[in-house]
Amino acid sequence: MQDTGADGIGGRHTTTIPSARKPQRSRPAEPSPQLRTDARRNLEQVLRAAREVFGELGYDAPMEEIARRAGVGVGTIYRRFTGKEALVQRIMIAETNRLTAEAVNALDEEPDAWSALARYLRRAVGSGAGRLFPALSGRVPVTEEMSTSRAELNDAVGMLVDRAKAGGLLRADVSDADISLMMSCLLPPSGLPHPQRLTIAGRYLEILLDGLHAGHSSPLPGKPFTQDELDTLFLS
Repeated sequence: MQDTGADGIGGRHTTTIPSARKPQRSRPAEPSPQLRTDARRNLEQVLRAAREVFGELGYDAPMEEIARRAGVGVGTIYRRFTGKEALVQRIMIAETNRLTAEAVNALDEEPDAWSALARYLRRAVGSGAGRLFPALSGRVPVTEEMSTSRAELNDAVGMLVDRAKAGGLLRADVSDADISLMMSCLLPPSGLPHPQRLTIAGRYLEILLDGLHAGHSSPLPGKPFTQDELDTLFLS
């Protein structure tokens, strides 16, 4: 110990004692690469299973069925999502973004506007999107991200429709909202096996594509659906 001399009070000497070093707070261990890989794989499995289950059974589908198809425990789902509402919102955003990418890729890669429109519709119907959106629409609050992704999809489909019309390939009395709504009309009975449902939906789509082509001139009843009407149907 080191003598520091008088402190001025009766000549008393004081001694400075080195203060004890504060213990270092340990940092939480970083998850191993394998754990991160497992977590990503579990999330992908949950989202894929949830998309299938909600598309087949609607919003009231039990979370236990989603967990069973994903091969995880129900607790795994609730560790990633606060509840069914958050899971549905995540799925709808992901599915909307996927459809937007399909539309943009079709525009960029197909040789003509009609091929691009037909490719987009075949991919969208083949993915089961027509069953998923009606099953979930109106069941959860619409977030800003959901609205933004929906607007981007509307723009992409609008470009497909505008180019097909400009090329004289799509009948003039059909709107982009008509095209989007048409997918939800291709709903084979849910009791059929999944491959058979896709086959039936594909057959009906080809019939509809023939009717959409500009070469067909039978007048359509009513007026084209608008995007505002479509958003009210799917997002309200």
